[in-house]
Amino acid sequence: MSKIMKIELSMYGIAEVLHWCHDRNKGRVPGVDTAGFDKMKVLLAEKPQSGDYFTLDQFWKKRVTLDLTEDEVATIDRCLYDIPNFDSEPLPQIRHKFWPQQTASL
Repeated sequence: MSKIMKIELSMYGIAEVLHWCHDRNKGRVPGVDTAGFDKMKVLLAEKPQSGDYFTLDQFWKKRVTLDLTEDEVATIDRCLYDIPNFDSEPLPQIRHKFWPQQTASL
């Protein structure tokens, strides 16, 4: 069993992780159907349906701490660093702004 890592992300960061790992590369990257990814989908589904800027801004900036396994973190790293290079696309900005470079394991 993999160690559990606590990763703090904003809701925008969660949206970016799901975009790069699930939406764009689900067929190419195995392991995106785990409990950690399911938890991210549930959190993102809480997005307010109103068009109020302040409410949406608060939602996207809200920070949550996720318990992810080392395998899930490795899968996310692969999605954010390796896959865009295969398609000759620029790497996503999330890797600089939102995804932690080093995380402490429990």
